[in-house]
Amino acid sequence: MIDINSLSLEEKILQTKVAQMKKGEKITEQVGAAFFFGEIITEAEEGGIEELRGYVKDLYANAKIPPFITSDFENGCGSMVKCLTPLPYLMGLGASNDEKLAYDYGKATALEACSVGANWTYSPVADLNINKRNPLVNVRSVSDNPDVASRLLKQVVKGMQENGLSACAKHFPGDGLDWRDQHIVTTNNTLSFDDWKKKSGRVFKELIDSGVDTIMAGHITLPSYQKERDEEFNMPYPATLSKELITGLLKNEMGFKGIVVTDALGMGGINGWYESRERTEIEAFKAGCDMMLWPTENYVENMKKAIETGYISVERLNDAVERIIRTKEKAGLFDKNRPMFKDLTAEEKQFVKDTQEKVSLKSMTLIRDTVGNLPLNKGDVKKILVIPVINYEPAFKSAEHLCDLIRQRNVEVVYKPYITPADFYKYTEECDRVIFAMFSRSFKPVGFLDYYERAASTMQKALNNGRKKTIGVSFGSPYFFKQFFERSCTFVNAYSMLDCAVEAFVKCAFGEEKFNDFSPAEL
Repeated sequence: MIDINSLSLEEKILQTKVAQMKKGEKITEQVGAAFFFGEIITEAEEGGIEELRGYVKDLYANAKIPPFITSDFENGCGSMVKCLTPLPYLMGLGASNDEKLAYDYGKATALEACSVGANWTYSPVADLNINKRNPLVNVRSVSDNPDVASRLLKQVVKGMQENGLSACAKHFPGDGLDWRDQHIVTTNNTLSFDDWKKKSGRVFKELIDSGVDTIMAGHITLPSYQKERDEEFNMPYPATLSKELITGLLKNEMGFKGIVVTDALGMGGINGWYESRERTEIEAFKAGCDMMLWPTENYVENMKKAIETGYISVERLNDAVERIIRTKEKAGLFDKNRPMFKDLTAEEKQFVKDTQEKVSLKSMTLIRDTVGNLPLNKGDVKKILVIPVINYEPAFKSAEHLCDLIRQRNVEVVYKPYITPADFYKYTEECDRVIFAMFSRSFKPVGFLDYYERAASTMQKALNNGRKKTIGVSFGSPYFFKQFFERSCTFVNAYSMLDCAVEAFVKCAFGEEKFNDFSPAEL
């Protein structure tokens, strides 16, 4: 391992910085990590791998210490990089309740990440979605149950880290309890400390004990544990600014020896506690966070001043750098035989594809079918009315894909993205089944979660007329069952609007594959 005493003050500070890797810009500093950002991933169509690799090569060219290359690969690499493979959201994996598949989920992510030079992912999400109204977690969480979450997430992490990708459990001390969004405001984990240890704390502790490399601190408080309060508003600080939570609880009491990285420093949940963002970054480091996610341009100079004046101790800086170097060594970044990129073999490409399909199929959860609407291949289904209920415009393509797949099975489809009450009653009479296909962006930072009045009213009609013919399916939030279709006869949770999820639903609906009956969330 590199002797940190051989590093200058500036070199040490740079190891604590996570920079944005932007299109057309070169990172000339020897930063600790760089994040695939902006157009270089959103515009990475077929062939975009080579462009990504070019940015990685530039970073390594003069690096004294190999950098982490990272992104938010929460549900496969295709969730961030267009030319790679998306996987169903973690709650779909939770519905599978399959530890082997959880390992494969992590491995598939790692294989594709390594193909573009990434060696660190800000995933998996370790939050428990206990509050059904939480706007940020939802299907990003594997479950609201700590038993399910701990068991599956340990395998996801193992699959990642055994295949060259350092994992990051987030967001400590646990999102999913508040009804607000930490992109906008500091949120609270409202559990009593005893309950926290049994739920959110248990998940993080089990991941720590199983060897997760890194943990992301959230802009989230844990009032039941925290005694320190902000003088002006008498409020506890978010974890990213709380020495009690990061140094005291996470590092000392829970024994975490890896890297603590902040969540993004531009979010509303961390800003406004101090007079400037520059001061906020210093306080986050002082609290015990080892790496800063997207700090300001003056971060290095501000840190120098804080250390030279004694506001931040050299010991705190050295501890952070030692954690970073030790984690990079554990991940094999200093191994001269480690390839910068790993081309996927034909077998590995097939493995990723198979994992996507397996998770999709095993995630299909039949919540209810009291009248035997499913499967649809019993010979009595000739015409189906499909009504997409959409709060996310791109999902219309997914709805059309659903219709095409049904038509391929020699069933007539009446597709009505916008339907009047009169048409609804007319088509309900003449069709054998009615599918309400709910396509939703089930979590949306700084945005809209549910459906507008028109869409909600349309779904209500299903319970007034043709209730026994109606099949509700959510390609998003599982909680829409309770919100809109509690009195429906038939309902399916699919958790994702990816093509692979739509295809899996149709296969199960027509009896070609079997539905699952395990719900990862309490409905």
